[in-house]
Amino acid sequence: MKAQRVFYIVLLVFGILGLINLDLIPIPWLDEAACLEPAVMWKRTGHFISKAWPTPGTESIFLSYPPAIMMLHRFTLELFPPEVFWVRLPFLLLHLSAVLLLFLTLKHHLKLDVRWAALICLYFLFDKAVFEISRSVRSEVIEVFLLSLWFWIYTKQTRNNLACLFLGIIGGALLLTHLKEWPVVAVMSVWLLLSKPAPARLAAYATGMLLLPLLFLWFIDFRVDELYAQLFTHSMEHSAGGNIFKNIYNYFIGRFYPVYKEQPWLPLLHLFITIIALKQLRSSFKESIYAGVWIFAGLFWLFLLGPYYRYFIPMYFVGILILAQWINSRKIAFPDLYKWYYIPLMIGMLLPFGSRHALAIIQMPERDPEAAMQYLDREIPKQGKLLLYGNEIGMYYAAKYKHIDHAHETSPDHFQFNEYDTIYYLTDQPQPGLRLKSTYKPESLRLPAWAYKLGKGGTFKGMRIYIIESDTAWKRVAKPFYRWD
Repeated sequence: MKAQRVFYIVLLVFGILGLINLDLIPIPWLDEAACLEPAVMWKRTGHFISKAWPTPGTESIFLSYPPAIMMLHRFTLELFPPEVFWVRLPFLLLHLSAVLLLFLTLKHHLKLDVRWAALICLYFLFDKAVFEISRSVRSEVIEVFLLSLWFWIYTKQTRNNLACLFLGIIGGALLLTHLKEWPVVAVMSVWLLLSKPAPARLAAYATGMLLLPLLFLWFIDFRVDELYAQLFTHSMEHSAGGNIFKNIYNYFIGRFYPVYKEQPWLPLLHLFITIIALKQLRSSFKESIYAGVWIFAGLFWLFLLGPYYRYFIPMYFVGILILAQWINSRKIAFPDLYKWYYIPLMIGMLLPFGSRHALAIIQMPERDPEAAMQYLDREIPKQGKLLLYGNEIGMYYAAKYKHIDHAHETSPDHFQFNEYDTIYYLTDQPQPGLRLKSTYKPESLRLPAWAYKLGKGGTFKGMRIYIIESDTAWKRVAKPFYRWD
């Protein structure tokens, strides 16, 4: 079919462009380096620890974040060098696989018109936030892939013992990705129970569900008290807060801005899917698993989860399934996309994607992480105990050398001046009073200011290396972020 060919061709082009600019969009950033660092320390020391996370206790054992993304990083570091391209590659592949599984679920299991299936999947693929999250090296990429795999198996309607075991294993893996997936897994499990599986199948599901969490508890020697203390200390920093009216506003509207200035219809789509989900639950409760996740797990997200657009992507994926069910049940005619009024929508979807890729290619000399690493190689000594503080390219550089640590600018809590022979501060901001060692000055084609706003994204140009020469200077630099005793 033409629509199916178009879908596969576009997915292939998306993947090729993704590979070309994988290490350029974006340049390494805080969350990416923060999730990589425990895996780097694990490989370096043989212990699952972190110095870069500020939560108390992480230098003994790292329990501040669910372990799935760190486990993936540890596997990647075993196979490939600690470079931006190789660290990000599994996430691109997982994202493409999730979209492919979504297409197969819509086409084969929900029996949606293949044209609608292709259009809905491409809409999700080119959504601005989905595109950004696919390259951001965050747990949401893993979450969306696991959800797509769970629903793909679930909708096949082959509820034999093996299928139930796999569903349980995937659910257990979701529990290890992020706390926000716990209510999602709970709702999916309840809907599985509503299908009244045979006792053997229920046992297989429960066994699979417990397998990975129990293995992780065994891995950390069942240090449940420390797990609770670290995990919930960190999670409370990202909670929704106590103002219910503000939480409702953020859940339906606030979370979409300013990220969705280019896509102002998102709050309306969110509200529309909520209305559809409520109607689906009312008309056919047992058959409305996607609606159940959206409404019941969504209530936990509304009251407990911070209004960050990145957090929302897994629920957005569930919303796409709800929308597809609604289109299928209503037999909505496929639109004539050649009509003029669809052109602005297509431009709105494709412009952020195209402009970011174009700007990345133009700015390649300024964004190239390998060139930035070579610059650090020229400036950073090969001897002594060193700390690189600041710019997250320092995390990738430190991962290659056992004598170098990296501290994020926002969390220097576990780093003391007297631990190191030299501390280097990597920053694009002038630091009066510190000794400037050098400045990174790559050049690329100069563009009008509007082009940079359209394409967005940071570069390494202007990164300075300062030398912090005293404990007083270290405390002055880190004071805004460090909780000194």
